[in-house]
Amino acid sequence: MKHKLIIYIFTFFLVFSIFASLLPYPIFSRYTNITSQNAYEINNFKETEQKNHVNESSKILSFGWFNCMDNIFEINCIKELIDLETEESYFIVRTGGINHADIEPAKQEDLNTMLAIYQTWQWTRKPVLLKLNETTYVPASLSIYPHGFFELEHNFLGHFCLHFKNSKTHGTNRIDEEHQKTVKEAIILGQEYLKKI
Repeated sequence: MKHKLIIYIFTFFLVFSIFASLLPYPIFSRYTNITSQNAYEINNFKETEQKNHVNESSKILSFGWFNCMDNIFEINCIKELIDLETEESYFIVRTGGINHADIEPAKQEDLNTMLAIYQTWQWTRKPVLLKLNETTYVPASLSIYPHGFFELEHNFLGHFCLHFKNSKTHGTNRIDEEHQKTVKEAIILGQEYLKKI
């Protein structure tokens, strides 16, 4: 009787082992779609959690307006804009523009942030970074004087001009050298900014 019981138990475990080796998913494992990247993250969890991924992978790409940014930064697109002199940020909406982007603050709170940063509206050009995603930034030059038409409801009438590499003014249809100088300044200040975040 004892020998039969031992044979039954042995047979049960043998059959179970064979069955488990033939069909490991999804019955015998909760990881049904693990990728090599998932495995790397799991194996290096403690190490990777302490790393600052933004510092290691963030980059500034100086995309031109006509061959790139006009298509990437589409009308009605909302993006974060970082003022590089104060390192404060706010959200903007592209509301128009052909030779460069005409933008407005996304919400009233973004307008309030702009007012806190710039104090007064003026035609001064400010070096800024447009945040495309978590790791990609584009240098730009912001003219901080609201003018012309407006699309959104704010406490002022008008929009701001945001220039990128090789963008032009709407009035002269020419590249504004001061804006281009500020775009280059944004690259230098932007590199320093990315080292801090």
